[in-house]
Amino acid sequence: MVKVCLGMRIVRINLYKYDEPLKLEFHSTQTLRTSAESIIVRLEFENGILGYGESAPRTYVTGEDCSTVPLVIRSCFSSILFSHEIKTIDDVDKVLERLESECHNRNISHYNSALGAIDTALLDALARFQKLPVTNFLGSIVRKRVPYSISIPLLPLKEIQELFFQLPKLARVKYVKVLVGEVEDENIERVGLVRSLFGNNADIRVENNGKWTFQQAISNLDRLQKFNITAVEQPLGKDDIRGLQRLKKATGIPIIVDESMCNLSDAIRLIETEACDILNIKISKCGGLLRSKRIAQFARSQNILCQLGAHVGETEILKEAGKSFALTTPNLVYFEGRSFLLFEDERRSKQFEFKGDREVGLLNFGFGTASIAQQLIEKHCSPMLELSSKNCIKIF
Repeated sequence: MVKVCLGMRIVRINLYKYDEPLKLEFHSTQTLRTSAESIIVRLEFENGILGYGESAPRTYVTGEDCSTVPLVIRSCFSSILFSHEIKTIDDVDKVLERLESECHNRNISHYNSALGAIDTALLDALARFQKLPVTNFLGSIVRKRVPYSISIPLLPLKEIQELFFQLPKLARVKYVKVLVGEVEDENIERVGLVRSLFGNNADIRVENNGKWTFQQAISNLDRLQKFNITAVEQPLGKDDIRGLQRLKKATGIPIIVDESMCNLSDAIRLIETEACDILNIKISKCGGLLRSKRIAQFARSQNILCQLGAHVGETEILKEAGKSFALTTPNLVYFEGRSFLLFEDERRSKQFEFKGDREVGLLNFGFGTASIAQQLIEKHCSPMLELSSKNCIKIF
């Protein structure tokens, strides 16, 4: 008798708000963040498999927040999710395409982060079902090591020094990103201090979150070049494509786009207009792993590099999704996703270089985060929404 491998159907969808306090306030030009702000999605299948995903919605990036994500999942996604059987990666892709098409049909334009949570949860569940790591769905392993960056928020100089001395003594920090603001002299002092602390061998880039005018960008970057900065991230407003073009030509400093690039259409426009050198791909803002891979693949076809980005305060779910992306995406030049300095919890790794040569075992099926995700739900989350395939809705 031939054994038929049946697929899985979702029977329950749970959403939880993750709100763990940060031990280090993270100040950027966009916001002052004192706690993490994510939504954990748990998909329960009829065979008992659980898949965990995460949305890190940011209004200034994709137009979403922690109130819109549950609304989109409940009103737009849930009926489609309950009606599909998941057996292969093609099934996951088809479901995600249907979800996106439904958003377009309903004129919902802000959905990327919600879709990203479903993408990661479905991939986690399918990989656990097939007893595989998620990397098997993304491509061949292209690197064994991932050297993570450290991000320096907008802090007074004394606090930057204190932050530096909190780093593990044996940490090898090769890549540093410094957030800079609108006061030029303060930016020069801040980057100069970081260069003196981390030494001449560190790769230092700066980020402004789109708050400079064109003239401010020209003036700041002209003075910052003496510190050998390697790139500038989102120096102008997200929609100022013409300004990015001009700045790229005027300074010669590689431009990384973040808020300007949230999907493949954005990437195509930015690359074709020569408005950037590097794309910042964040799994959540780009609609999940499968869409992030499409962006990276298009960029590679155009000889454009990418950065694996991360939102401040992401949980281990998005961190592991980022690892899977990093291990299977060849055209990455910078890697973000290590934020142990932000939290009190000692479970987080304090290494700035991830080694990807671990053996595949039971704990590494999916993203390997099921037990950690459940701990986060119990310790740092509040329930937001429960949906069942039997049309039962609980809103908390």
